[in-house]
Amino acid sequence: MKQAFGKTIRSPWLTAIALGSALAMTAAGCSSSSGSGATENPGGASSPSATSDAGKALEPVELTWYYPQNKANPDLALVNEAVNKITKEKINATIKLRPVDFGTYEQKMNTVVAASEPFDIIWNSNWLFKFEANQKKGVFQPLDDLLKTKGQKLFASLEQKFWDDAKLEGKIYAVPNFQFSASRAGLVIQKRFVDKYKLDISTIKKIEDIEPFLKQIKDNEPGITPFGTTKGFYTGMLYNIDVKVPVYENDPNNKVLPDVTKEMRENYKLAHSWYTKGYINQDAATLKAPADAYNKGTTAVWFDWTGKPGSEVEFKAAAGGFDVVLVPLSKANFTGAASTLNAISRTSKNPERAMMFLELVNTDKELYNTLVYGIEGKHYTKTTGNYIKINQDAGYFTNTDWVFGNISNEYLPEGVPADKLAQTIKLNNEAYVSKYNGFVFNSDPVKTEVANVKAVKDEYGAGLGSGTLDPEKYLPIFEDKLQKAGADKIVAEMQKQLDEWLKANGKK
Repeated sequence: MKQAFGKTIRSPWLTAIALGSALAMTAAGCSSSSGSGATENPGGASSPSATSDAGKALEPVELTWYYPQNKANPDLALVNEAVNKITKEKINATIKLRPVDFGTYEQKMNTVVAASEPFDIIWNSNWLFKFEANQKKGVFQPLDDLLKTKGQKLFASLEQKFWDDAKLEGKIYAVPNFQFSASRAGLVIQKRFVDKYKLDISTIKKIEDIEPFLKQIKDNEPGITPFGTTKGFYTGMLYNIDVKVPVYENDPNNKVLPDVTKEMRENYKLAHSWYTKGYINQDAATLKAPADAYNKGTTAVWFDWTGKPGSEVEFKAAAGGFDVVLVPLSKANFTGAASTLNAISRTSKNPERAMMFLELVNTDKELYNTLVYGIEGKHYTKTTGNYIKINQDAGYFTNTDWVFGNISNEYLPEGVPADKLAQTIKLNNEAYVSKYNGFVFNSDPVKTEVANVKAVKDEYGAGLGSGTLDPEKYLPIFEDKLQKAGADKIVAEMQKQLDEWLKANGKK
């Protein structure tokens, strides 16, 4: 989650994250009968009209939408005007677009929510401005009734399994953005260096295998960072640890792992070795967003949490315009739809119109592509078929189609494979599905410990994960502080709840 790609910061336990339909086939051919997430042609659905169900004209309203972006766009106001032209005609509403930088999104949204600011739609996920935690705070409205009355086409456009990921305690609280709903950890490498040093990427099976290449870059490419990261590159996906619950896959005992596993120790040791050899960027522990480690185009290799189809084009755009190759290091793990969601705020004064807008943005191709790519003829031009050429310097460039809505509505930037949507559907369907799917840990019994453990992780996690701190010295301190903060109590509580869930669901 995706993702602006590279914008995710993962916890040591879980990686969850964060992508269009240039196919000759119709989206109807990718309906649920063929295993896609969409159950009808989103782009072909009839749009809501600016009248109510009773045939009366809708009163004009203004909606506010908060969502994260990579950077500010000078032409945001122009695009906002183009968006409003569409929405005013179809649902008699104007939208105030309020993008916030990824690095400050969590802080900004916490402030907005704490102040009970009236607004309508808010992007959230399982990795940034977290869905479950904020639902428990009462940030979002339940959507079941609104989907039945104002979002029927929207509800029909997604399979039930995606709606299940937007549920808590049996109620739907957000609208999933259909996209690559799996994660496939791997490396991104600039192609110019792959070609120059004749790197055989087929030999890279685990992350350690890239080290000889990093040495070549260090020795021969002044001004180029061999490996770019921020806060580290540990993920259980590399070590067959389940993505839903910190348990080794296929462990018959379903034993919940501690915060610091033997794999994490080895990962931190490797990171420190690379850091001291000069392979890792020296500011890795302090950068706010992972993309900051590679967005200047001066980084040879970086870690990617998602491995989604077509992401080579997004990485190229975000990394100085240099072509890249992807090297998967793990199988695809189904992480579900919770990596990118849009919810309706509890403080919304117009929840019905907000639902109508969410239906429109997920089923109306013109609106969706305006949000993603801007204004045709200014920010992009159509080429052949469903392809477009983007002008990144024209004043509006998001590189985050997955933030806005259903990617099966999108135009394809040049360079994206024509079967991107088909690849997305295939990987979604073939991805490893955790047997713990559906288990949700209730942290309320240990909320104090959770807060204390988080504080410890905030203090040491980035330094250890990025290799900045020597694990020989600081890892024992880190583990000691975790224990004093109550980490063992959290593990015990999770184990208790997991055992009860397994028994209740006939899995133990």
